[in-house]
Amino acid sequence: MINVAGAGVRGLSCALYLLKNNYQVTLYEARQEIGNPVRSPGIIKNLPEDFIEKTSAKKIEFGWAFRREWYEKELAKKVADSGGIIKLKSTAPDGSINCTGGKSVAPGWPQSGTQYVLENWTGGITIEKNIPSEFILNDMKDDRFCFQRADNLVECWIRGDLPRPVQGWLEIMQGEHPLSSNYIWADEAIVEGEEIAKNIIHSLQELS
Repeated sequence: MINVAGAGVRGLSCALYLLKNNYQVTLYEARQEIGNPVRSPGIIKNLPEDFIEKTSAKKIEFGWAFRREWYEKELAKKVADSGGIIKLKSTAPDGSINCTGGKSVAPGWPQSGTQYVLENWTGGITIEKNIPSEFILNDMKDDRFCFQRADNLVECWIRGDLPRPVQGWLEIMQGEHPLSSNYIWADEAIVEGEEIAKNIIHSLQELS
């Protein structure tokens, strides 16, 4: 049995890769719900067709804007369907594979990770007519971006403090991510999770 700490996109992708290669996996997640709270942007460059409707995804110039929390839940279903075990509100045992991604302790996210040097990003959900002037709809800069999803809600993220729209935000999010927006797509977490899994498999094969 391989124990994996963290059931975000990184950990779920790691678990799926291991399961596809016939390894038994248990995922440990400190939160009480996969996908909630949201601390990462809902943007992805490559999205499987069967995930588009399920994640309320909308095609944009750069890729897809989608509901990341729904995406994580869909990945979790695939883990369970593949025979993986998921334990919520649970601390991973010593020696587990660290897929927490470097997030610090925060309300609703009680377990820290230390893999990366990260910057603070803040995000907000609103409607199109309420987007703050600091953002341009469906535009991406190095330190900010703003995309509209298929549910017609707009998700905005900025490095540092989040400006306040006239009517306020419907939801506010906060997370720690790399300095540049180029590296905070969900694809990055998927690749990292699969690379971790590949290294695990390689290590186990060397021992056998």
